Amino acid sequence: MRLVPLLALALLGAPGAAEARPNPALWATVNRCDTATAPNSMGVRAAMPGDGTRQRMYVRFTAQFYSHERAHWLTAAGSGQSPWLYVGLARYRSLQTGWTFPFAAPPRGTVFRVRALAEFQWRSRRRVGRRKRVRWVVTMRRKRVTTAHVRGAEGGDPVGTSRASCDIT
Repeated sequence: MRLVPLLALALLGAPGAAEARPNPALWATVNRCDTATAPNSMGVRAAMPGDGTRQRMYVRFTAQFYSHERAHWLTAAGSGQSPWLYVGLARYRSLQTGWTFPFAAPPRGTVFRVRALAEFQWRSRRRVGRRKRVRWVVTMRRKRVTTAHVRGAEGGDPVGTSRASCDIT
């Protein structure tokens, strides 16, 4: 019975074997939820820590909804995934970017509970292949599910908003 919560934590973005201590500067949060300026939408934001190198940092968001029938988070259909977003160079201590997902209005009396999964990549220029051409290669990957109470998340509506999930009514 104790395995289920541990498995759930692993699926929700717990650190992998290569990441024994999670970096608090790596996060994702919901910073806008079904507001007057963005009805039926969820805004998400992520921060990536740099390491002082010339690596390029990218993030991609995937919107998820909670299915009561399956008692599980599922990927939202349609435009439920952002493109890979360039966050910036890893020369900087920490950089942020965000994305807003629009949703169709739920039927009257229905609530859509949504959140996002953030996939992070650090890319370096490397010589690869037989001809040793210089290409951008992914050197590190991480995933995080949106969490609440993140400090310093920019662009919130209202200012300072940081949630793990969002209810669209």
